[in-house]
Amino acid sequence: MNVSFFSHGARVSGLLRIPEGTGPFPAVVMCAGMTLTQDVWLQPNAEWLVARGFATLSFDYRGFGESEGQPRCRLVPPMQVDDVRAALTFLETVPQIDAKRLALFGVSLGASIAVATAGVDARAKATVAVAGPMDLGRVWRAYPGFDGFKAKVDAARKKSVTTNETSTIKLSRLLASDPDTCAKIERDAPLFPHWRPELTFESLADLFEFVPEKVVADISPRAVMFIAPENDALIAGAELPSAHARAKEPKRLVVLPGLKHHEIYGSGAGFTPTMEATSAFFSEHL
Repeated sequence: MNVSFFSHGARVSGLLRIPEGTGPFPAVVMCAGMTLTQDVWLQPNAEWLVARGFATLSFDYRGFGESEGQPRCRLVPPMQVDDVRAALTFLETVPQIDAKRLALFGVSLGASIAVATAGVDARAKATVAVAGPMDLGRVWRAYPGFDGFKAKVDAARKKSVTTNETSTIKLSRLLASDPDTCAKIERDAPLFPHWRPELTFESLADLFEFVPEKVVADISPRAVMFIAPENDALIAGAELPSAHARAKEPKRLVVLPGLKHHEIYGSGAGFTPTMEATSAFFSEHL
């Protein structure tokens, strides 16, 4: 069912899926990746969980899709963490939901958002982070030419502060280190009318400063699982193992041998092993 709730005064658009049968049900907030809207790429993941007895809530972050928020496409991770926390609060008001059995599931940047949320919000009893960076500045600093790129981002931030003018950068250009994922973005974007795969240039500064790994130890005694495609060209291979090493029990690390970032979605080879591990983990800890 289509639902809405508010995050810091802005109306957030969402889709709540309830399993068949008698509740109350455990529920999972689906944390979408960079610029993605509620209908892009994670629908099969939500449907998998619903078929196994978990309610799911997908939603558009503020400034994206059908949710309110200005300027459009400004991506500030702490704001998205607040949106996820608002989603948890909304679920507490739904009669069919067991408010003591809430969880987070995130892919790519959504994995970063999920971990950052779990580190500050004890209502998330279990968290699954798939193919996401745990220190975004660390990831980007490894790319050639980062210092020059950051200087342009800093200049754009100064311009936005002094003139309120913003510019945008296409997601496929930003993620050019992973041609397979970029090809998927370009191929799929026309299929989703509410998805605008770009973000404001100055908001990249907020991404460079986002370090979910700092709070991963605070998730304990609640459970966290990291799922890492072995050949992820978009996210450095050490990102999720590094976060796993910092996390306290109960924790788990799953490596998907030979798989790339884009293969974790939908019909990709990584989808089924990701969701089998996820549903088993949620069943154990919720």
